[in-house]
Amino acid sequence: MTRSFDTSPNVLFETRVAAVERLSPGFVRLTLHGPQLAHFAAHGPDQRIKLLVPQGEYPTAFDPRTEPVPEREWRATWRDLPDAGRPVLRSYTPSAVRWPQREIDVDVFVHARPGPASRWAAAARIGERLLVSGPDVRRGRADHGVQWHPGAAGTVLLVADEAALPALRAILASLGSETAGTALLEVGDPADAADLAGPPGVAITLCPAAACCPRSRSGHAPTAPPPRHSARPSTPGRDRELPGRPGPGTTR
Repeated sequence: MTRSFDTSPNVLFETRVAAVERLSPGFVRLTLHGPQLAHFAAHGPDQRIKLLVPQGEYPTAFDPRTEPVPEREWRATWRDLPDAGRPVLRSYTPSAVRWPQREIDVDVFVHARPGPASRWAAAARIGERLLVSGPDVRRGRADHGVQWHPGAAGTVLLVADEAALPALRAILASLGSETAGTALLEVGDPADAADLAGPPGVAITLCPAAACCPRSRSGHAPTAPPPRHSARPSTPGRDRELPGRPGPGTTR
């Protein structure tokens, strides 16, 4: 087990599905509830969390516990399981965190060719159990799992595909009113991004999924090379929603 897991602030939270809502043609919102979420922390707009998507029932090694399980421990348990029963790991960005209610929202993009997470989310029922790995506020390290660090930049360039829309939406909402720039979103159905909004100076451009040929809503473009941030699945073809590893020159 790597040292990064030794010091990770992430723990495994016990949750249940409290609500399921179809937000748009491509997105399903899972509202997850559990007493342990009183300690859940979202430190940034693109906060990375992981869902442990069950393949049928969870193995007994993941039976419920009264306290969240540290990442080093649950990772070791996960690795020791046979492939047939091992939960599938997928990364997401929480869309909302409500500490008083012990709830978080996770918006899952349902791919046309669904993988394990898309398939599970599309069929999710209220009361179903779901294990979530995320930061525990008691363990510190507020920079862990957050890649969006724009500093004092006044001009930005954001690039995302539809699976990364929750992260893009949260980043746009976090920008100051004077921020300028461009947000490029590759999307198959514009209805999935109908409520996407940002500061007046940031042009939001929706690109067809088949060929990203920008058609801007406002026509605005930055006049100087801006800091870049790539919000995309961290593994192509997988059910993920978090920004992947930025390329050279990309702000983190």
